[in-house]
Amino acid sequence: MTLVQKISSVFAFRTLPTTVLASLIYLAIFISVLVTDDLPAVPKNRKGLDLDQAYSDLHKIAEQPHPYNSHANDAVRSYILGRVHDIAAEHRHVHVVDDLVSNGSWASGAYGVYFEGTNILVKIDGTEKEYTEHGGVLFSAHYDSVSTAPGATDDGMGVATLLQLIQFFAQNRPKRTAVFNINNGEEDWLNGAHAFLVHPWSNITDTFLNLEGAASGGRPILFRATSSAPLLSFLNTHVPHAHANVLSQDAFARGVIRSGTDYEVYFAGADIDGLDLAFYKGRSKYHTKFDAIPYTVGQKRALWSMLEAARGSGVALVNNDGPMHSKDSSSAVYFDLFGAALILFPLSSLFTFNTVLLAVGPIVLILLLACEAAIRHNRRNGENGNAPGSHDNLWGHLWNSVVSLRWLSGFWRWSKFWFAIMVTAGLQVLLAFSFLKLNTFIVHSSPYLVFLAFFTLAYLSIVPILQLPIPFQKASVPEQQKQTILLQTYFLTWILLLLATIAISKASIGGLYFITGWNMLVFLACCIGCVEGMLGAEGTTPFLVFVRQPTPLTEEGVEDPTENTPLIPRTRHDVHVVGQEETGAIGWWILQMLIVVPVPVILVSHIAVIALSAMSQTLSDGSSAAIVYGAVASLACLTVLPIAPFSFKLHRFLAYILGTIFILVTLYSWFTFPFSQEEPLKVYFLQNLTLSPTLETQAVTTLTGASDYIMELISHLPSASGQDISCNYSQARLSLQSCSWKTDLIPSPGGNLTSGTWLQTNITRLGATSARISVQGQNTRSCRIYFDTNPIIRYELHGGSVGMQPRYEVPEEGVKELRIWSRTWDRNFTVDVEWLDSTPDMGGRVACEWNEYESGSVGVGTGGKIPALEEVLTFLPKWAVVTKMTDGLVEASSEFWL
Repeated sequence: MTLVQKISSVFAFRTLPTTVLASLIYLAIFISVLVTDDLPAVPKNRKGLDLDQAYSDLHKIAEQPHPYNSHANDAVRSYILGRVHDIAAEHRHVHVVDDLVSNGSWASGAYGVYFEGTNILVKIDGTEKEYTEHGGVLFSAHYDSVSTAPGATDDGMGVATLLQLIQFFAQNRPKRTAVFNINNGEEDWLNGAHAFLVHPWSNITDTFLNLEGAASGGRPILFRATSSAPLLSFLNTHVPHAHANVLSQDAFARGVIRSGTDYEVYFAGADIDGLDLAFYKGRSKYHTKFDAIPYTVGQKRALWSMLEAARGSGVALVNNDGPMHSKDSSSAVYFDLFGAALILFPLSSLFTFNTVLLAVGPIVLILLLACEAAIRHNRRNGENGNAPGSHDNLWGHLWNSVVSLRWLSGFWRWSKFWFAIMVTAGLQVLLAFSFLKLNTFIVHSSPYLVFLAFFTLAYLSIVPILQLPIPFQKASVPEQQKQTILLQTYFLTWILLLLATIAISKASIGGLYFITGWNMLVFLACCIGCVEGMLGAEGTTPFLVFVRQPTPLTEEGVEDPTENTPLIPRTRHDVHVVGQEETGAIGWWILQMLIVVPVPVILVSHIAVIALSAMSQTLSDGSSAAIVYGAVASLACLTVLPIAPFSFKLHRFLAYILGTIFILVTLYSWFTFPFSQEEPLKVYFLQNLTLSPTLETQAVTTLTGASDYIMELISHLPSASGQDISCNYSQARLSLQSCSWKTDLIPSPGGNLTSGTWLQTNITRLGATSARISVQGQNTRSCRIYFDTNPIIRYELHGGSVGMQPRYEVPEEGVKELRIWSRTWDRNFTVDVEWLDSTPDMGGRVACEWNEYESGSVGVGTGGKIPALEEVLTFLPKWAVVTKMTDGLVEASSEFWL
């Protein structure tokens, strides 16, 4: 074997080198993305943060459920207040406010709110006087949990992090004033953030960092950002392991992620720019008993990950003199690469760059293709001379192609890519449909196996079709086929880029940034392919080369030479084809593969890992299964498509391996039970008591969950045995089913009152369209008034704040529900309401909420009992877990009519 042959066997565009390089690229990317998605190790140098103290604080905060409407909440509040007072006692520039005066009223959607805040506020004076009254930085987290979870990640880790930041900035005084809002009532629809806007310190801040937990540990992600300015604080010079993606912001904006955070109040209610940092992995444990320290993904490492990110971003924000606080900044596109660097640029720049690519790219490529065609045509004429079948012009060759049916090979060469796309799309839909029908929730527990099934199927439908032979072509020309698929891939990415640019213009969607990179790189590879063709690299000649051989003379019929006989004998032109596999040019394909494949696959893989973690367990929240499987299938196809131009040189053994994996993974996914104790199915609990002065109190238990499993879960509950169970689809969570039944498991409100009544009401009509309603619940500080017949257009609490919070006024159509919260227990609420005069009669219900139960209130001693919830906690199978349906676990109500 000659040296050229040895080099060709390794670097030429042949099957073995192409398969090896492609496999190495994909393996390296997948392994790197998965490894860097894990929590980083805790460093020895923690730069002023006390992780052990933060972990100890977390144990105190997340000891048991502590919703706003619980006595355990008061205990957690006392602990946090003691911690910040201890820190402030050592530093004169640290100020603490036990905010028991901030009250407010605001309307959101179809309900109005009156709330009395119990926030804990800390202010650390900055060294620069110009930032004393404005230009400060707000740090926010909430210390309340939901009634069914201790709240280790939601939001115990956020509060523990704030305590460390207070200690850090007390010892390392910042330039700007830092304000900390450790608020209460976030879980009951962001009430604590609304209460903060009432306090004067809210006017100091113009930037915020909000810490949240929408799952159960892992790496926290920068969920949202109001603009590009505060995002500068997350560059890797400040945050060493940044984790962020603008796609999560797009998902929030379009309701794909069904969660709300204080971010919305600070930005919409006070025009404060800022960031939302939150946990997002392990959503099946979110708001359940598994949101506890022993079940948290990463535990101490997860806490350190939030500490590190908050400290890095916070230090940058409080010490920056300008860019991070600019009010002129616009929406941004941002994403991290391997947890090592944050890529950040304005959304407007992406729009401009896309526009340039859409306009300039096709023009440049057309010019290059024209030059290549002309050069190759001239080269072909030079090689073949004036031999029969060789034409002096391009039109002659085209006519000859039509006559000889060679156009069929061209048609298939240019159409098989689109045929492969259509077949792939159809098969992906069929596979998604099979999951939806056979095992809808398998993505809940095995998201990566589902992704692998879609990925292998995409490969098996794209690559074999592109490997089909081209008819009427006697020789294989690998560079020509590669360039053909590259050009069609470019056209595909151009269409996607056009749609992405429209999405930016119409909806400010920045999560399609990967299409820009893909289009640009494919364009560059196409240009390289044109240069390769112009230079006449081996394997690029698209037409058969004629070999001159003298025409043999026959013995009979030989004519004597005449004056018309050519001086040079005529020759016969034969086609010369060497070998079974055309080797192709050396080196060019490697450069093109390294340009086209790695970057798009890296960008899409990062998105896929985030999407699988964030979306896979949202089905139990009521999200659409079709959207989840559609997203997974789309990402799988986008991961495979970059290899398409090189697919016909991939070894068939690779298809055998992936085909086997597809069969095994799909069969497993079809028939495996989708839930386990590690990945449980969530169900939602609520108990309603109907109170009547003449009838016996009736208790109804309601469980809401996935329609395929809810009846099986209810069958485990003794109180439901033999009962008439009524089921219908939930209005709050449309794809879930709510099932209710009467029960004799009557709850007890507890408390110190001797009266056995749940609530006392007094309703007085003040005018034709106004009334005064008084309600007092026993051992509660949360009540509601439902206006079933007519919405109210005005309400005012006696002894509360006057007027509505700006930007949150009651809408013109009114509200049909009023939620009232008091910082004191057993409060007698008195509210004046006014409704539209179109129908003077008014009917509705007065209700109060309770959240305390024995197993969740150990050591508190309030006497609250919810035996129906205890039954669910006791008898649910291991693969299911209960969470709260609404603010209260128990709602007792009585009707009224005016």
